Amino acid sequence: KLAANRALWDLAEEAVRRVDPAFAAQFTELAVTHRFTGSPHIDKQNSGPFYGLALGDFPEGEGGVRVECSARVVCDVNTRGRLGRVDGRHVHWVAPYAADAERYSLIYYTTGGAFLEPGPAVFSVPVSVPGE
Repeated sequence: KLAANRALWDLAEEAVRRVDPAFAAQFTELAVTHRFTGSPHIDKQNSGPFYGLALGDFPEGEGGVRVECSARVVCDVNTRGRLGRVDGRHVHWVAPYAADAERYSLIYYTTGGAFLEPGPAVFSVPVSVPGE
């Protein structure tokens, strides 16, 4: 699969490298979805946090990643046109978006290597790209 999708992998890797070079050097998996909607779940196979990026014509403020930060707090991470870092070992799901909209997502994650203890459900991401 990688050989057939090398150009996509390389572009996706460059996007995450711009915001987190250390993560870009160590992620092992890239899930690419179209019009994905899912129920709340936990990524039990992940060895650390993931990055999500959503692209398409869905409305701003919709189709991000929702994650349970605690029993009473759900965080809405806006991934439309930007990378969001979430620890998928907390319950999370895709926020609703317009049914007739196009939505593609890229989910970068790691299933091997060093296991990172679960930390906060969400993380901050630099607002600007270094060097630009």
